[in-house]
Amino acid sequence: MRWGEPVLVAPAPWCVGVRGCGCAHAEAQGFPPAGLEPREQARWKPQTSAPPPAPSSPPPGSTMLDIFGSIPTQMDYKSQKLAEQIFRGIILVSAVIGFIYGYVAEQFGWAVYIVMAGFALSCLLTFPPWPMYRRNPLKWLPVQESGTEDKKPAERTEKAYSNI
Repeated sequence: MRWGEPVLVAPAPWCVGVRGCGCAHAEAQGFPPAGLEPREQARWKPQTSAPPPAPSSPPPGSTMLDIFGSIPTQMDYKSQKLAEQIFRGIILVSAVIGFIYGYVAEQFGWAVYIVMAGFALSCLLTFPPWPMYRRNPLKWLPVQESGTEDKKPAERTEKAYSNI
């Protein structure tokens, strides 16, 4: 819908869609409401939609997704193992500390709080791909130019299976 176009309103169930029926549907289609004097009908204009909101567009070429696209998300395999060991270690240490403190203080709630704090700390240290987790990048094989897709079906050789 553009600025200045009439608002299209669904007709009421009893509306027959005639000029001057008085419902919002007829007015939106450009018919004046019923009961207006001829002088008022001449000045009457159909309802229009509200002006569109002013666009608050970002600078050209940048979007919200571009911001997230610049964040590295990969973690190499050795670092995944390191992150898992750190995660398990922090959870284990916080569970032991929480159990001992909760036993001494005779407060089970404190034990739970300490384990939850250890969990939050381990998540903060291991979930994001910090630079320490990207030290061993994978070495990929180079792209091969020729493959089996280029060969014709007749040129492909079938492997002979001797033990069938």
